[in-house]
Amino acid sequence: MHRTWVELDEQALISNIKTLRALSEGARFCAVVKANAYGHGMKEVAQIASRAGVSAFAVDELDDALELRALFPSALIVVIGYVMFHRFAEAIRENIELTVYDREGVLHAETIAASTASAARIHVKVETGTSRQGVLMDDLDDLLLEIGRSKHLVLSGLSTHFANIEDTANPEYASLQFSRFTEAVAAATRHGFSPEFIHCACSAAILLFPDTHGTLVRAGISLYGLWPTPMIEELIRKQNISCDLRPVLRWKTRIAQIKSLPTGTPISYGLTERLKQRSRIAVLPVGYWDGYDRRLSSVGEVLVGGHRCKVMGRVCMNMIMADISAVPKVEKEQVATLIGVDGRHEVTAAELARKCQTIPYEIIARINPLLPRVIVG
Repeated sequence: MHRTWVELDEQALISNIKTLRALSEGARFCAVVKANAYGHGMKEVAQIASRAGVSAFAVDELDDALELRALFPSALIVVIGYVMFHRFAEAIRENIELTVYDREGVLHAETIAASTASAARIHVKVETGTSRQGVLMDDLDDLLLEIGRSKHLVLSGLSTHFANIEDTANPEYASLQFSRFTEAVAAATRHGFSPEFIHCACSAAILLFPDTHGTLVRAGISLYGLWPTPMIEELIRKQNISCDLRPVLRWKTRIAQIKSLPTGTPISYGLTERLKQRSRIAVLPVGYWDGYDRRLSSVGEVLVGGHRCKVMGRVCMNMIMADISAVPKVEKEQVATLIGVDGRHEVTAAELARKCQTIPYEIIARINPLLPRVIVG
């Protein structure tokens, strides 16, 4: 009996894993659970994924990796984000695989591993055209030489990330990046390395570009039943590729108060919206602190009793108001759906993203991690 909560459809997540695995046979399947599993709840998602046979996880920060290690002692856990140098010892001790891309990182990993007479497993990330984290191609040989001189480093993986692979109308840039990455793999081979994990395939690449799968694929947004872009979904449908992704997340709250208000009554801060007729208004205990975007003020919709109900006025820190005039027999503490299905209607993360002029990733990733995550189904 929560006030506001997130539900995770276990069967939907398992179905998505099966679907994506079928599209990436031959590569190890890695669940990307960074950003609290894209807002779904890292611990809960990882536990479901593990029950479905997943034994590899990617996270952005070390604390998440350590939490997963406590749950899964033998899993492959890769930190794909930045780890502060003073925490390398923790990572190496817990057999967490680190992403490195510069000489400083390599030397520090070697120093810490040598001091404990242990091996540090590292993944070298290559900059192929996203202009963020990664070693430049011109510097790759020098970095590989440094790793080769190190006695306590294991080059476990080689990776990169695509900047524009979702643009299916023009794959030229993605092809350029993949060509550069292929050169990087060849360079590693020339230096005598045989990394176990060659990985660059994100969700879009898993779905449409099998040549990029390497020996490990990183399933992110698709794992959660959401399409990387509408263009990807359209192409999948057009090509009749068997890929039925099912949304995993449902976001719900409860009605805290119901009130009847006369025509002309202003709603919420700033008096930005006034009732055009006598209306019944529901107060819902959820706001931008919880992750319900303020840009949904006066344009968002919630589902109550199988009806779409407009968000009235500005979204507050901890409350929103919705017009429930068309909904019969509404009761206090009745469920209102923020994302999900109720009757014949559905509010999707993609719909909210369009209204906020952003992407579904942001809508779900910003759901407050303190809200309860409940596994259902």
